[in-house]
Amino acid sequence: MYLNIYQCSQAYGGPEEGGWWYSCGELIDSKRISNLTRARQTVKELNKKFKNDDKGEYQMGFGGFDGCDDSGEGDDDYLMLGGHWGFSDVRACIEEHPGKNYPSERPHYE
Repeated sequence: MYLNIYQCSQAYGGPEEGGWWYSCGELIDSKRISNLTRARQTVKELNKKFKNDDKGEYQMGFGGFDGCDDSGEGDDDYLMLGGHWGFSDVRACIEEHPGKNYPSERPHYE
């Protein structure tokens, strides 16, 4: 078992059906655990700490140009696929495998 910590956010998937988003996570840390009871308590404490911490900087896609038309005016028709938007969250969890960034490939609208 592993205690994995991720920075989680929302990325723009595409314009289909009025626009859709998907969850993604960047691995911050991964540690093998031997005591599941202690690890569960650690996850609880970490997630409480992360929830109380400052949310950090607001993400706007790939930067200030994402979501702007050629004249620099804001326009959702110009959102770039995969850009991360909003505040990210840091989360700890226990998983059966070492942590890794997710998703491994950008999802496609079905």
